[in-house]
Amino acid sequence: MGRSGQKPRKGKKHPQHLAKVGTPAENERLQHAEREAVLENMGLGGANGWMRFVVYSVVALLVVGAIYGLLVLTLR
Repeated sequence: MGRSGQKPRKGKKHPQHLAKVGTPAENERLQHAEREAVLENMGLGGANGWMRFVVYSVVALLVVGAIYGLLVLTLR
C-alpha cells in the first residue's frame, strides 16, 4: 500500500445547495417549478414561447366569446 501522500487527488466537487426555505430565491425556484408542472400537464411542457402565446390567445378568445354569447342570450 502506498502512503496517503501518493494517492491521486480527487477533484474538488462543489455540491449544489438548495436555498433556505422562505428566501426569495427558494420562492422563485418553487414558482418556476409549479409553472413548468402546470404547462406539462396542459401538454405545453416543451412548447416554444410563440406556441404558448398562440394557445393562450385562442383560449382567451374562446372565453371572451363565451361571455359575449351569454350576455347576448341573457339580454335578449
